[in-house]
Order: sequence, then structure tokens, then C-alpha cells
Amino acid sequence: MKSQSHIQPQRPPRFSLPFFIARRYLRSKHSLNFISVISTISIVGITIGVAALVIVMSLFNGFQALIERFLVGFDPHVRISVVQKNSPQSSAFLTINDSLETLVQTALQSIQPNNASISAAAVASGKVVCINARSMQAFQLVGIDESKARQVSGIAQTVVVGQFSLESSAPNLVNLVMGASLADKLRIVSGDTVQLLSPYALEAAITQGMMPRSVRAVVIGIFQSNNKEYDGTQAYTSLASARRLLRLPPDAAQSLDIRLDSYTSSVEAQRRLQAVLPPTMLVQTWFDLHRDLYVVMRFERLAAFCVLLIIVLVAVFNVFASLSMTVAEKRAEIGMLKAMGASSRLVTTIFFSQSVLVGVIGTALGATLGVALCLGQMHYGWLALDTSRYVVPMLPLIVDWRDVGVVCAVALTLSVAAGFVPARKAGEVRSAVALLRKERV
Repeated sequence: MKSQSHIQPQRPPRFSLPFFIARRYLRSKHSLNFISVISTISIVGITIGVAALVIVMSLFNGFQALIERFLVGFDPHVRISVVQKNSPQSSAFLTINDSLETLVQTALQSIQPNNASISAAAVASGKVVCINARSMQAFQLVGIDESKARQVSGIAQTVVVGQFSLESSAPNLVNLVMGASLADKLRIVSGDTVQLLSPYALEAAITQGMMPRSVRAVVIGIFQSNNKEYDGTQAYTSLASARRLLRLPPDAAQSLDIRLDSYTSSVEAQRRLQAVLPPTMLVQTWFDLHRDLYVVMRFERLAAFCVLLIIVLVAVFNVFASLSMTVAEKRAEIGMLKAMGASSRLVTTIFFSQSVLVGVIGTALGATLGVALCLGQMHYGWLALDTSRYVVPMLPLIVDWRDVGVVCAVALTLSVAAGFVPARKAGEVRSAVALLRKERV
């Protein structure tokens, strides 16, 4: 008779025992007690908090991308100007010549794909006063060549009434393309004729006691950039007309606007230009032109994150409370485990695993729910907006997986940290004392 070989029973992996017991504590099949209710509330709280954070972060990403699309599409990617001095009497302007344009082209040539040429345009700007019947309004006059304006700026694509024509055929007439809000303030429509007063004409009228000499201008078009700063304060004309009104030299300009193939290369272009240009010249990217706006948006994003994190903190506090009560309720079972040979480390790992399970389940459900709702809004547009009042047809959302990762990491860290103290208390329970208390009960 053949001897039977001794079959050794397979031992489960060492890490499975703590998670197996923790899962049994977390999901009891025999009773629904107060502790299990608190654990369920903890998972639901973490789920809601993580989902809310993912949705709000995606909402901020959507609005930021929307604003960037408007600003980058309208503004140049890089702007070169002269560093303003402290003296208010200083009139700082650039001298636009072939050497400056060649220097810019050489410095930025390598960051353009296929060595494409850099689009650059001289811009002359200054304050003027517009008079229409009984209305009077000061605004920012921007002078730029019409052909180059289409290359470095998106102004031509934002004209909603009239046409984008900056060059005037009449020698004593100036063409204007005015912002929609500014035209509304002056009660102007496309085709109206207005009078323009330069600061020099006003100064001469005050000092010499005579009527100021105005320049006739026709509003040839009205643009709407969906930016109050531009629509309510700016009007465009040709570079020659702006130089004549502002009394600038023939080769002078307040700035040199540059547009690259991609706005993501703006920082690299700024670094290269600062290395070759004199320190008296200021190089700004599209971000620098609206730094205050982006600082406010980042602060609001951080504030919203901190406020919504309170939901996760409340749920984490419930994790701490449920684990503490579980340790108090299971003291006899802990003592029995230790009497059977379980170490304090194993007992600590069991209850620590329970907090890990709560955190993982809540975070996974919250991230899945938040991402699913965001993707549904992005593809199906559940929350539509009135296009007559808003510039977008639906609420903009963009899911950034880095934000999802940060939210999940924070929620998991807080959940795991909440179980550290109760798990440590469970490991300190003495088997004899726990069993003796059970016998007394």
C-alpha cells in the first residue's frame, strides 16, 4: 500500500489576514449597529467630498481655459516695451527699425517650427477724448498696421458690426474700430462721425485760451472681445493716424507686439529676448499682461479647495470616531487574538487596515463619480447656458488628471492618518485584562 504524501496546507499571504478581519469588522453580515452606520456615513462623506473637489477643480480649469482662449486669441504672445521711469513727464517709446526687428527674429528663430518667421507689429497707443453730440468719453487709442494686426492680434475676428478697416482714404479723416461697450457709452453706431481731441490739443487750449483743434473720425467697425477692459476702453486705428494724433516721431511706438506659433513658447521667448535686449526694454508675456487676473483666479481656486476639503475632514473625523468605538467594542476579541498568539503589530495592522479600506473605497467612489459627471457634462452638456447672455453654450469643464491625483492623495492621506491613533490603542490592549473584563461582564 502506497504511503500517502503529506500535503501541507497553503497559508494565506501575511497581508491578507489583517485586511480579511478588517473587512469583516467593516461589513458585518449579522447586525447593523451604530458603528457600522458611522462607517457607512464616513464612506459616503469621503465620496461626496472627493467628487465635489474633482468637479470644482474641473470647473476652475474650464473657466481658466476659456479666459486664456479669449485673452491669448486677442493679445500678443510677447510684448516688448520700454521700462517706465518714475517721472510722470517721461515719454517712453521704442524706436522701431530694422536692427531691432532683426534682433528679435534671430533670437526667436529657433523656437519656431520649421524656422517660420516671427509675426511682429509696432503699436502706438495713448489716451484721447471722443466727442459725439453731447457725449464725451476718454478712451485708449491703439494704432497698428492693418495687415500686421491680423497676424499678431485677434481684433479682426472680433468685429461684429461694420468692417475691420484701419486705413482711411481721406487725408483728414481717421478710421476707428471701437469696442462695443465704448460705443454704447457714446451712443455710436457703425458709420457715425465723431471728433477726437488729443492731450496736446487740450493742453494747448488750456494754456493758450483757445478752442481745441479736433480731428474728425468715422467709426468704421465695432468689435466685441467679451473682455470689459477692452470693449469699454479701447478703439483701433492705423499706426500713422495714431502717431499723428499723439505727436510721435515717424519710427516711434509704445510697444512691439509679437505672436509665436504657440503661446506655450512665450516664457522661453521672454527668456531669450531678455538676454539680448538692453535692460531699458521690458519683455512681457501674455500672462504678465493679466497677472492680477490670474492671481485672483488662483486664490479663488485655492479657497474653494480648502472650503470643500471640510467635507472630507468631517468624514475623516467619523472614521476616527468609528474606529475608536470599534476598538472599545472589540476589546475581548482583541484579547482573544493576542491569547492565540497574535502580536501587537498584527492587531494594529488590522484596525489600521480598516481606515485604509474606508479611505480607498470612499476615494475611489468619489473620484469615479466626479470624473463621470464631468465627462458627461463635457460630452452631453447637461448644464446648458443661455447663449444670448453668455459666450459659451454650456458650463465649461476640463478634467485635469493631476488635480484628480492630488484630491485622491489628500483624501487617502487624511483617511489613513485618522486610523493611526485608534489602531495604536488597539495594539496596546493586554489579552489577560481584556478577557478578564469579558468574564466579569
